[in-house]
Amino acid sequence: MTIIFRSLYEEHVGFVWRNLRRLGVAPSDVEDRVQEVFVVAHRRLGDYEERGHGPRAWLFQIVLRVASEWRRHKRRHPEDVDGGAAQDLEQIKPEQPDLVARREALDQLDAALATLDVDKRAVLVLHEIEEMTAPEISESLSLPINTVYSRLRVARQQLEAALVSRQKREERKSGVDLQRDANEAKRKMRVIAGGLR
Repeated sequence: MTIIFRSLYEEHVGFVWRNLRRLGVAPSDVEDRVQEVFVVAHRRLGDYEERGHGPRAWLFQIVLRVASEWRRHKRRHPEDVDGGAAQDLEQIKPEQPDLVARREALDQLDAALATLDVDKRAVLVLHEIEEMTAPEISESLSLPINTVYSRLRVARQQLEAALVSRQKREERKSGVDLQRDANEAKRKMRVIAGGLR
């Protein structure tokens, strides 16, 4: 069982980490939540049944619950009086311009994803970033297939609107009007999601 769990951990720790971040867990807490997911997985490994979708679907259910519990805890017990701004002020080494641009794009995606409710966000993340099919998502989240398609469609629309709105706010702030449209936001989402695979 130890060997099975170790391989499960090694193969899926990145999947768990990415999805916790995309479901809104703060960077400062993600390591602890990853550990929590795998503690639950280890405890429930004997109950795991293969249903044709592999362990990712099973792990995502655990990730969803852990992220939800984290958000609930943060709402009830806010610890960061400044919203975590002080933690973000750590010393940063100079980075290459492309790394900075990628980091900024990922931050924009995280902010846009945060505007979606967790049900739509989960479906979007699983489909667009983790490349799961709608039937796999349906099975892992115990949803009817049409609900998956509906949530995916609405989530894409809301994400696109959030990215366009954010871009327009930034352009107004900087005084630059670049006339970017919704297609640019879609392209940005595809580039960001493609870079995470």
